[in-house]
Amino acid sequence: MDKRQIGMQYREDALRALARLGYATIRQLAKLLHGRCTESTLKMTGRTLRWLRDNGFVVTRRDTTSVTSELLVAVNGAGARWLAAEGRPLPDDKIHARDWLRHAHRHRTVCNSVFTALRIQSPDSKLWSELEVRAGEAQLDFVNYRFDGQWVAKVPDLVVATSGGLEWVEVENSWRSDKDVAKMVESMRAMFAQPGGLIARVHFVIAAPGAKTIGTRMRRKLTHGNDFATPRQVRELDARILEEHIIVSKLDHEQLELVPVTL
Repeated sequence: MDKRQIGMQYREDALRALARLGYATIRQLAKLLHGRCTESTLKMTGRTLRWLRDNGFVVTRRDTTSVTSELLVAVNGAGARWLAAEGRPLPDDKIHARDWLRHAHRHRTVCNSVFTALRIQSPDSKLWSELEVRAGEAQLDFVNYRFDGQWVAKVPDLVVATSGGLEWVEVENSWRSDKDVAKMVESMRAMFAQPGGLIARVHFVIAAPGAKTIGTRMRRKLTHGNDFATPRQVRELDARILEEHIIVSKLDHEQLELVPVTL
C-alpha cells in the first residue's frame, strides 16, 4: 500500500477501536494501531486523530480525573454512522459516543488500557472490552453467587476467550476492603465449584499502587492450613482455585503492557 492507503487504514482502525472502547487515549490508540508506545507512534497517532477530528468523525476532551490530563477521543454521530455502515455499530446501538466521553471515569479508562495490553500481547484471543461486557455483548457477562444470605451478580471488567476457556479479568484500580475480598472469594467459589466449567481462570491486573497486595490477600484468604472449622470440600475447592485458577499481572501504564506477578 502507498502512504495514502496506509493513512486511511490507520484512520479506519482507529474508528473501529473507538467503537469497542467507547473512548480512548492517544497512548491506547498508538498501541493498538502500531503495537508500541514510542514518541514516533504517538506522533503518528496524533496526526491520525487530527485528520479524524478535522473531518468531523471524532470529538475530544481532556481527562480531568487524571494527573496527566490526557486527551480522550470518541466518535461523534458521523463516526458512528460510518461504523454502522461498516457493520460495526456502537454497543447498545448508540448514535454517538459523546455520553461515554462526557462521563469518562478512571476505572473505564484503566480497563481500556488493560484491553489494549491484552489485545497486543494475545492477538489471536477473542477479547471483550469493559464497555462490551456492560452492554451484554461478551460470551460471559456475570456470575451469580451468595453472600451474607443474598444472591449477588458479579460482573467482570473484561473477558478473554482462551484455548482453555474464558478468562475473567479483574482490573484492580484501588484498594479492596476486606468485605470486597471476601465477596471476590465467594464469587470464585461459584465460578469453579465444578471442574471443567466455562471459566478457566481469574486474572487480577494491578493498575494502582494501592492494589499491589491483591495477590497476597487472595492467597491468605484461600489458604486454610490447620483450620479444620472450614468444611473439607471448601478447603479443597479453595486450594484448587489458588493452584489452577488465579493469575496476577501488573499494568505498565507507559508501555501498556502486562507484567506477570508471582502470586
